[in-house]
Amino acid sequence: MKGEGVWDSWAYRVLAADNVERLGRLTRGYQLVEGVVAQVGEASGRIYLNFDKDWRRDFTVLIERKDGESFKAAGIDPKALAGKKLRVRGWIERRNGPMIHATHVEQVEILPDGGGSSRQAPEAPTGGIAL
Repeated sequence: MKGEGVWDSWAYRVLAADNVERLGRLTRGYQLVEGVVAQVGEASGRIYLNFDKDWRRDFTVLIERKDGESFKAAGIDPKALAGKKLRVRGWIERRNGPMIHATHVEQVEILPDGGGSSRQAPEAPTGGIAL
């Protein structure tokens, strides 16, 4: 996205995952967030994609283990995303730091300059908004 058209509006801009303060102010809002996964953790049937070393404060993406299978079926292994640059779509909530709970593979897009495979989430259906 080059900041053209609607993407030039502050309301539709892709936000940086490392801007935790701003993301924290946007809880309960639907956002596009982009950054590099620093580490992947797993606990209590959940996979956590942490975008910094301090999981208690950083931006995190939560994927339930049961949802991880649909990610794998689409060619995205959540446990192998450390070091990858992602664009994530979803509702910001606060759990330790700002977090998006990704329940569908379409919420996560691996960006080509993210250190590896350029496998991306499936395209939006006809009539949807293509990014």
